[in-house]
This record gives sequence, C-alpha cells and structure tokens, in this order.
Amino acid sequence: MSVEGKQGVRDAELAEEASGAKPDPQPTRGIAGLITRVFAWRPLRVWFHYLEDNGPLLASGLTYQAIFALFASLWLGFSVAGFVVKGSPHLQDLVFGSLNRFIPGLIAYAGDGDQGLVSAKVLTETTALSWSAALSLIGVLLTAIGFVGSLRTAIRIMFRLGPPTTIPVLLILINAGYTVAFGVVVLLTAVISLLANTALSFVLGLFGLGKATAAEQIGATAVSVLVLLLIDTGLVAAAFRALSGIRIPRRRLIVGALIGGVGLAVLQTVGTSLLGGATTNPLLKAFATLIGIFLYFNFSCQILLVAASWIAVGMEEARLDPRSLSAQQREIDDAEALEQARRLVADRNREALEQRVRAARGARRERLERELEREVRAEEARRAAVPTRSEFERAQHETGDPDPDAEQVREAAARSSGAAR
Repeated sequence: MSVEGKQGVRDAELAEEASGAKPDPQPTRGIAGLITRVFAWRPLRVWFHYLEDNGPLLASGLTYQAIFALFASLWLGFSVAGFVVKGSPHLQDLVFGSLNRFIPGLIAYAGDGDQGLVSAKVLTETTALSWSAALSLIGVLLTAIGFVGSLRTAIRIMFRLGPPTTIPVLLILINAGYTVAFGVVVLLTAVISLLANTALSFVLGLFGLGKATAAEQIGATAVSVLVLLLIDTGLVAAAFRALSGIRIPRRRLIVGALIGGVGLAVLQTVGTSLLGGATTNPLLKAFATLIGIFLYFNFSCQILLVAASWIAVGMEEARLDPRSLSAQQREIDDAEALEQARRLVADRNREALEQRVRAARGARRERLERELEREVRAEEARRAAVPTRSEFERAQHETGDPDPDAEQVREAAARSSGAAR
C-alpha cells in the first residue's frame, strides 16, 4: 500500500473503494423516470442494439447480394429442371405461386394476372445445355453461396461475435448446402400446396359437393398461411442456430425465430403493397416491380437481423455466452479477463501515483518517487509470474481440471521447460 492509505500501483487482490465505480440510481418519477422506463422497454433496447451494430447497413449489403443470387438461382434452376413444369400448366401455377408466396411479385404468369418481374415464359423456355446455364452456375456459386455466408456474418455481428473459426473450404460447402436446402424448401411448399388442393378436391368429390364454399376457401387459405409461417420460422431458426453456429438456448431460439417468421409471413402477405406503392410515383413506374423486389428483400433482411438482435439482447441481459465454449475455454477467458482488469487497475493507480509525485515537493516527493519505483517493480514481477495461455492450457490438459491452481500451472510450465531443454 502507498502513503496516505491509498492504493499504489498493484491491486493486490484487495477490495478497494473507487470513486465513481457505483452507478447512480435510475430516476423513477417525473419526466426523467418516464424516459428511463421508455428506454428500458425491450423492443426499444433491441432497436438501439440493431442500430448500434449497423443493422440497416448490413441489411442493405445483404439485399444487394440477394437480388443477384435470386436471378442466378432462378435461371439455373429452370435451365436444369424447367422441362418438368414446361408441359403442365397446373404444375407451373403451383411452382410459380410458391415462388411468389416467398417473394411477392417475382414471377409473371397467367395464374397471377401476368404481373411480375420475371416472365414465366422466359423461364420455361430455358435449356440446360447453354452458355447461359453455365454462366448461371458460376453466378450461383459467387452470389447465392456468398449471400448465405454474408448472412452468417451479419447474424454473428448482431451477437457481437467474430467470424467462425471453421476451415474456409468447409464453410463454402456449408453455404452451398444451405443454398440447396432453401431451393428444396420452395419446391416442398409447391408439393404441399399441390397435395392440399388435391385433397380438398378429393374430399369435395367424395361427398358429392361442387366447388369449395367461401368458408372452405378461407380455411384452406388459413392452412396455407400457417404452413408458410412454420416454414419461415424453421428457416429463421436454422439461420440463427445451424448456419451462424451460435449457441442459443432453445426457448430463446424459438421466440426469436417466431418473431422473424411472423415478420416474414406478414411481409409476404402484404408484399404486393410494396409494388403498388412504387407504381404511384410516375418517375419510378417503369421500375416499380424491381424497386418493390428491392424493398421486399431489404425489409426481409432487416426483419431477420432485428429478430437476431432480440435474442442477442435477451442473452446479454441474462449473461448467457453465445459462444460454444468448453469448460476449459471459459476458464481461460475468465482468467484473461481478470488479468486484463488487474492490469487496468494497476495502470490507473500508477497514473494517480505519478500525479501525486509531480504535485509533491521536497522530502515528500522523494518518498513518493521511491514508493512509485517499488510499486512499478512489484507490478512488473507480478505480470512476469502470470502464466501464459499455452501454460494454462497445458496445465488443464495434464490435470484434467478446467481451473488448475497456480501451483499446478507452475509445475506444468516447469516440466515443459525441462523437456524443451
């Protein structure tokens, strides 16, 4: 301890009182209390977290990639498998309708009033053996897979995590797998829609009924919306947990995925309004559908990132670590955080003691200078004695204890040093 009963450079593992360490209590009355309660509201905190982590900018970048990935995937998909739906108008309606349910206003086909960005006729007339198909394959590799990788990065940023440590080649393969999986989900939606319509027609015919009544049509539509909601929620949950590799408790994952799924389902339901809003501006009318698709993707990406922010804020408040760490890794992180805090305390104490030295005069200044030298040497010796990360990991491995004591770490370091010599 230094003179005047104040702490010197080292923290010495003592419980010291620090001015300003305890935050002021939050106001509970009046305008200040109202403002405090408003800012404590969970949705507002989530929104500020989303803005602080540059969510809108990330969503804009994802939108740019998604647009190019969409066109490349469409051209490639119909180049390879377009012949399946080419000869069946009913199957075309189901496939194009499923695509338009995911992305409203995407395909222009007869069953939807020929209103859309891409002509169904152009897609069904593509052939597999063409240069355009080969270029589309390259485009998918560069855009769709890149979009999935960027989505992983954006979600991890919402949780304030760095990039995954997985081998880059393996990450590319994982991204390709998720790209294919999304296409399979779209086709699965078309199959479910086909089965639902076939089952409804079969039941009506079995009972000798004619066309479905309004109530029956509403019921079928409700089931279709529910299925779409479940699919959207499942895709969001897969993006948050499997794609991003973030450790999320099940309950929080379900709530966050449901928020994202509901948001996407609502956006898909009212997506045509985006196109209608764009056509009201005469300057944008020629590009209305394309602008609507851009808006749709941007809102979709923002919904995903806001839902991720919801989970991240909840986990941060509950002090849940989103990283998938073992017990050994957590102990290493805790030890490094403790050492960093001790060094910060020592640096601040040294600065305070240096200020007292500069302010003192005569014999008192000499005493403080000697005190400062002793404290600095003692802190340097303490830092030199702190084991390195590799020494701590070696002690963990040899003892099987995720939190070995100082003696075990020194023994492990000594054995390693002796073996090296």
